[in-house]
Amino acid sequence: MPAQLPQRGMMSDINVTPLVDVMLVLLVIFMISASLETMQVKYEKQQMEEMILKQEKGEQQVKVNMPKTDAEPVNLAEEKKLVMSIDENANFYIGETKILACLDLAPELKKVLGAKRGAWGEEEDKGFKKCLDALGKKLGANEKLKSDKELYLRADRNIPYALVLKVMAKIRSLGVMKFGLVAEPEEG
Repeated sequence: MPAQLPQRGMMSDINVTPLVDVMLVLLVIFMISASLETMQVKYEKQQMEEMILKQEKGEQQVKVNMPKTDAEPVNLAEEKKLVMSIDENANFYIGETKILACLDLAPELKKVLGAKRGAWGEEEDKGFKKCLDALGKKLGANEKLKSDKELYLRADRNIPYALVLKVMAKIRSLGVMKFGLVAEPEEG
């Protein structure tokens, strides 16, 4: 009679080998995806730093000869701040978009803007009031300015001080709570 083989019952132990294989595959997938995400964050940070460097070097479309100071520079690009620029011909820009040409509204300002020490008088005051009214309408319609209530001003150093002060007062009258003047850092 043939020898009887021992009978095997149901195996109650868990086979761990496939479980370990699956866990190792998942671990590799998570490690690769984490490294890709880290590389993407580094790339985005590098792009932002390059954009900030361009802005700090003054590589903007609106050319403004700004005064130089030893104050701490403001990072306008990082938080997408609203910047208004005034060039030497009293053209107003929001970002790089021209919103107002003051000399078209008040040609009498030309003699004050062109001279090194122009005399600011009543005639110029009346003419510039037209510009301020038009500027108020343009800025009053700006949704970002309404929501942020924050504006930075870049003014050419050749613009008369009286003009800059009047622009600042107009901006304040529109309800702007945070207001800053932008200057270039001194060299050396």
